[in-house]
Amino acid sequence: VATGTSLQWYSAATGGTALASTTALVTGNYYVSQTVNSCQSLRTAVAVTINTTEAPTASSQAFCTSATVANLIAAGTSLQWYSAATGGTALASTTALVTGNYYVSQTVNSCQSIRTAVTVTINTTAAPTASAQTFNNSATVANLVATGTLLQWYSVATGGTALSSTT
Repeated sequence: VATGTSLQWYSAATGGTALASTTALVTGNYYVSQTVNSCQSLRTAVAVTINTTEAPTASSQAFCTSATVANLIAAGTSLQWYSAATGGTALASTTALVTGNYYVSQTVNSCQSIRTAVTVTINTTAAPTASAQTFNNSATVANLVATGTLLQWYSVATGGTALSSTT
């Protein structure tokens, strides 16, 4: 950024050709001149520092039934999660995840990194099947019958603590 009229940027203090506006900058000195009434000025030196930020590290993640962006894990500073490799808006922490790829960046010293791809798998487990059961005299949780894997019995529909087999 410079203030002036008909600015031209150079990589040398004298001589050379003006840089194209698409020239990628690197850390170092650049020189700017202005042209007024067909007269080009001397060049002013401008020190440029290109700060780079490494991408955060993260690996594939799997969740049971449901999860949100807040459940995702990556190593970095000021992490932001996206649904696209480039562009787009950072996802809210409450955004529900679906199986697919997500992308995370970190921001250090006001510089946002490139994004790291993270594969997310949402595993869903079907509810076991069971029907009404009747017992004579006494019974325990161990006597209950249902079809499923690694069954746990509860006395409430949601929350609570799994019952002991002797209950």
